[in-house]
Amino acid sequence: MTAEAGRPVAMQARGRKRREALLAAARELLAERESSQITLADIAARAEVSKSSAYHFYTDAIELFVELVSLLDGEFQQAIARPVAQVADWEELMGIVIDRAAGYFEDNPAAQQLMLSSQTPPAIKRYSRRADVDTSRLIESLIDAHFVLPELPDRSRIFFYAIEAADLMFGLSLFERGALLREMVDEAKRMSCAYLGLYIPRHLPRREDA
Repeated sequence: MTAEAGRPVAMQARGRKRREALLAAARELLAERESSQITLADIAARAEVSKSSAYHFYTDAIELFVELVSLLDGEFQQAIARPVAQVADWEELMGIVIDRAAGYFEDNPAAQQLMLSSQTPPAIKRYSRRADVDTSRLIESLIDAHFVLPELPDRSRIFFYAIEAADLMFGLSLFERGALLREMVDEAKRMSCAYLGLYIPRHLPRREDA
């Protein structure tokens, strides 16, 4: 390979490293201050990336946060979709999933801000809501792997609403108490299960291989 041919590859690698550094710096800053108080220049300074490079990748901090929240959503989905041992019923399984969700948010202040906070900018909130659709389908599939779910019109939307109920309680806990409290996590379980219980019997047939 000639030096000229190798140069674009090297430039792409450097570009990826700079983007990764900017995303990591944004994640650090979101653990220290509100998203509205963070500029792209702040992120570039923390990442030790020139401002001109930062503005080459992103028009502003919001655009960077949208990319960051996509990474956080991927992590979140991996955290909640891990296999689950045998459970008594789907409500117990939902409780496990919501506990996993709470654990992820407790360990990731950036995710709290971008995915739960009432101060989240609308562009980020819209993206996160779309990602919640995928998250709800993951949870639906996890339950369906253990129990035979009834066939319902628009069943996936029912699960989406149940997940949004849990998100609401998580967000209220952060808004009212400044932290994700255990009592509010329990409320999230009650709300989600109560809503799903309007459509899904508590006792479902168990999958033979579950």
